[in-house]
Amino acid sequence: MAPNLSVLAIPVYYILTLYPHQAALATILAANNKKWNNANPKSTSWDATLRASIPADIYARYERCEAAHRNGMENLPLFIGAVVLGNMARLSTTALNAFAMGYLLLRGVYRVLYMRTTSVKRSYWRTAVWSVGTAWALGVVCWAGFALA
Repeated sequence: MAPNLSVLAIPVYYILTLYPHQAALATILAANNKKWNNANPKSTSWDATLRASIPADIYARYERCEAAHRNGMENLPLFIGAVVLGNMARLSTTALNAFAMGYLLLRGVYRVLYMRTTSVKRSYWRTAVWSVGTAWALGVVCWAGFALA
């Protein structure tokens, strides 16, 4: 019997979702003489300070990294739900492992595309990758729902 990697993929997903935030922080520290407002990093006044003090292209990179991080956190409940429900429904361990590893791969590609894409035309690739991953996770949830019926 194959080990159930799907549950172990949850902390891996969480850790991988922290990377864009770390990249955003590194971007700002490099561009802003290592200054960071850790007391209130999400305040609008700090954001305005950053906007005014660093070049627009670097600030845009920072924004994309933070957006990739937020999107990862927004999608975490769907991934956890799919994994937990799939396991509760006793879906095939092989299928759940394939889903979890594939989803992690798609989310990795998505993060890279989000952080590096600067044109609207190329942003549709990012949307396509997001759509495939989301549809796959929703499919596992539905599969579990039918199995639990």
